[in-house]
Amino acid sequence: MSKKIAANSNQPGVDVKKLRNKKLTSTEFMQVWFHYDKDRSGFLEYTEFSQFMKDLFLKKNPTDISAEQVEKYTAEVIHIMDTYDENRDGRFEMNELAKALKIEDNYLNKIINKKSIKDKHIQSILLHYNSNVNNTIEGAELNALVGDIARHFNLQFKLSTIVAGVECVKGIIGAESLGEDSLRLILDKDKLGQVKTAMEK
Repeated sequence: MSKKIAANSNQPGVDVKKLRNKKLTSTEFMQVWFHYDKDRSGFLEYTEFSQFMKDLFLKKNPTDISAEQVEKYTAEVIHIMDTYDENRDGRFEMNELAKALKIEDNYLNKIINKKSIKDKHIQSILLHYNSNVNNTIEGAELNALVGDIARHFNLQFKLSTIVAGVECVKGIIGAESLGEDSLRLILDKDKLGQVKTAMEK
């Protein structure tokens, strides 16, 4: 039985209206994914994606929604599904939704390949992925970091890959979250190799 990533109650909620018309950070993308993938299936079914689109485009009060808005929203859902559901199975895999929502360029790419990773690089990574300003990377933030490691190595960007990577990271550091020292450890080339191997299986 495959392991599933549980939601982290310490993570902030998702205000999807703030995500409109912008590229998402990796952390924002993971927050969206785990908020709407209610059953942790690794897919966003039509109803789950439809709820996301409704939250994104429509007003909170149903009485404020006009027939024209509903029609526009429905057409947009169908258009996005038709455009980005590459295997035409009526649901989104993680990589398909990433293309639909436009994630930012991989932040780790500019750091992982450096000859030496300095304290300033560790601090910049913590600042970039840490959404609740507690100086640790956990929950959706850790999923985002591992997802970017997967993208860096051109691995499949899907839930099972990230689950395997997260479990490997936690095994290496012996904890549920990353601080400065454990982040530095994970970015060691040998440890990155271990994470990459775990995600390739």
